[in-house]
Order: sequence, then C-alpha cells, then structure tokens
Amino acid sequence: MDVRMYIAMAIHVGALVFLSTDPHYRPVVPWMGAFVAVSAVGMLLVCAGKAKAGAIMFIVGCVPFVPVGLIGVFGAKKVLADLSSAGEPGSEPSV
Repeated sequence: MDVRMYIAMAIHVGALVFLSTDPHYRPVVPWMGAFVAVSAVGMLLVCAGKAKAGAIMFIVGCVPFVPVGLIGVFGAKKVLADLSSAGEPGSEPSV
C-alpha cells in the first residue's frame, strides 16, 4: 500500500474531527463520515489482498475531500498501476 493512502486517511479523519466540532458543519459530518468509512474499508481490502477493489473504494472515499483527497487518489492509483504492471489475474495486459 502506498504511503500516500495513509497520509490521506489521516487528513480525512482530522478534517472530519475538526468539522464535527463546529455546529455550522454538523449537517455535513455524517456524509463525510460515510466517505471516511468507505476509504477505511478500501484500505482494509488492500491489506487483505483485494487490492483492486480496495483501491477503487479508497478513490471513491476521497472524492468529497478534494483537493486534499487527491493525495489519496494518487496513492490508490499507484496501487492500481502496480497491480497492472505485475500482471494481476483478471487485469488486462499492458500493450
């Protein structure tokens, strides 16, 4: 797993905690929490050997955190690139 995924997850959780303390952003916190949960499940899937599905879930979880979420997107895309260069079963061969 790329270190940028860990960094992005720490930033996402920090942003969620920071925004949850401000009453003005309370309506947004459950939605952001759901995306953080999707990212966390994606990271667990990558660690469990389901790297392709996990990286895609992590990218989806990074969407509401743009521009900071791009750190995680780049990390997850690195995982996907490593899979395709390693010739993961079920992936299309690079030409």
